Amino acid sequence: VPSVAVIGAGIAGAALARAFAALGHRVAVVEAEAAGAGGSGFPAALVTPRLDAGDPDIAVLHAQALERAGDLYGQIEGAVVAKGVLQLEQAPRDAGRFRKIADQPIWPAGAMTVVDATAASAHLGEAVDTGGLMMASAVAVRPAPVLEAWLGQAERLTANVATIQQTDNGWSLLADAGEVLLKADVVILAAGWGNAGLAPDLALAPVRGQANWVEDDTLEVPAVAWGGYRVPTGRGVLFGATHDRGRTDTVASTEDTARNLAILAARLPHACQDLRAKIYSRAAVRATTSDRLPLAGPASGTEGLYVLGGLGSRGFCVAPLLAEHIAASVTGTPSPLSHAIAKRVGPGRST
Repeated sequence: VPSVAVIGAGIAGAALARAFAALGHRVAVVEAEAAGAGGSGFPAALVTPRLDAGDPDIAVLHAQALERAGDLYGQIEGAVVAKGVLQLEQAPRDAGRFRKIADQPIWPAGAMTVVDATAASAHLGEAVDTGGLMMASAVAVRPAPVLEAWLGQAERLTANVATIQQTDNGWSLLADAGEVLLKADVVILAAGWGNAGLAPDLALAPVRGQANWVEDDTLEVPAVAWGGYRVPTGRGVLFGATHDRGRTDTVASTEDTARNLAILAARLPHACQDLRAKIYSRAAVRATTSDRLPLAGPASGTEGLYVLGGLGSRGFCVAPLLAEHIAASVTGTPSPLSHAIAKRVGPGRST
């Protein structure tokens, strides 16, 4: 059994720790700061699929990922804070597109339901002028209990990995000054935007996102998404998020808070008026790929190096399934992914 080091302790690293543990293997997870220090550190996260009516493989991937994620999060006490997410129409063509998506045979019965403006308004408790797609299997989760439960199944080391180096006997993880932090047969890059510095050939692109939240126990709201989102946290409401390509700064700004409030007010004005508590802010950097598909599998042409990254804003949906695919690949057990889908998400593909 090879020794495995996972770099990153967000949802990708945590999902890998769980997937390997389920196969009877304990991995080492190296984290630069703390669990969820990057994009997995917000008070809540949406677990929603990429909706694709024109690409069967990618539609199947996200349907399979959503089902697996929902099953696994449901096993963690206190993780799921809302079941069902309403995706509102953003453009006139969305009504027809949502019907095509709901009619796909990849979903369990009742998982996707097209609703009109009246039904959407009734669900949200305030008037909206469009219908949407009710995703019954989608959920909102609290990342903290998920990371705690899954990372608890791994050995953990807090250190900043500056470089990784292939050796005759596997891999060495090196600190800034060049000292060896850890040696392993297999290394899996799962550090979000941090993967770009460790493996520039992955061609990841940064997208900075700031979200805001209030802590108010009186706010019990359904989860809803459009160009923005509003999500219950179990103790209040999270809303956002900005989407700034090419930016890697993570200092929250009042300007971005104003942008998020404007996005919320434009779609759900009553919800915006309900935000009477102190507004908190946090920013992080998403790692994206040019084809908007994740990277999951062995790095091209490099023995013993794997990647779980490029998850964009879908990490909490796709990471659990993709981590099982990587764990299967490393241990020589059957993957949950079809060969065609595995090829589509492989890091060696042309992006």
